[in-house]
Amino acid sequence: MNKSQLNFWKKNALLHVLSALAENNEIREILIFKGALILNRHLDTERMSLDIDSNLDIDFSLQLPERESQKQFLEEHIPVAIERYFEKQDPVRYQLKNLRIDLSPPSDHPRGWDAFCVKVTLDDYENEGIRGLPALTIDVAAPEVLSDASVQKMDWNSSSIRAYTLERIAGEKSRAFLSTLPTYRSKMKKPGEAIRTKDLYDLARILKAVPIHDKGFWQIAGKEFRLACKSRFIDCHGIDSFKESWGSTKEAFESDKIIPPDIRFEIIENTLDEIISFWIEEGIIPFEFPLQDEK
Repeated sequence: MNKSQLNFWKKNALLHVLSALAENNEIREILIFKGALILNRHLDTERMSLDIDSNLDIDFSLQLPERESQKQFLEEHIPVAIERYFEKQDPVRYQLKNLRIDLSPPSDHPRGWDAFCVKVTLDDYENEGIRGLPALTIDVAAPEVLSDASVQKMDWNSSSIRAYTLERIAGEKSRAFLSTLPTYRSKMKKPGEAIRTKDLYDLARILKAVPIHDKGFWQIAGKEFRLACKSRFIDCHGIDSFKESWGSTKEAFESDKIIPPDIRFEIIENTLDEIISFWIEEGIIPFEFPLQDEK
């Protein structure tokens, strides 16, 4: 398989893995799903997604606060969910070959933002002659404070999952982009990382589906943005916060091979101008969240 074929294989295999997790009662109770797969379902559109994104439920983390205990819970229930799902297929196509859960970061995060990276390796009987099929990734982020507008029940295959609402995704996409810019990296003493231009692309997709004149939606999205920023001490003073290193953002966006070419960078800039102007008018921006003592 070439790279494009491998990515297509990963996308389809990930959909099966998410369906497997959705059918498992234990996993359904402790993971809240987000990311491109969930956004695609909200918008009834497609964007290539090469992992499954989720957050740990905050109640689960309070009941089982030790990181190693959380890891053991995931190691116990995720393989069972995947194996049971694949065993029901007729004919059986996939089989779980290996599953590994790594701590992310490897040592305890100073602020308690401890996450997990789950690597799933499958055998695919329709591609038995192909060696080295890529591992699939399930990112399990640290729990965050959520509002009643953050999460909804979403039908998935023959079951259901808890997933971020479209409003929460809009807010988190905005937060995620800011988290990769120099001001926040300096505040948190974080090493440099790639600017998350794909989040701007997704934000433009959301604005196209829900125009800014739908004030109710964007008011909620703004509140979710502020709540998401508060949980990670991210400040926002207005459009200047988003356009920090704007030249680098433009270069990264236009050189990204994963982002489809249907949305030009000029649209990205207009998207931000519309959304941030509205949030300023609503009094959601500006805000600052000073650092608190570490955990």
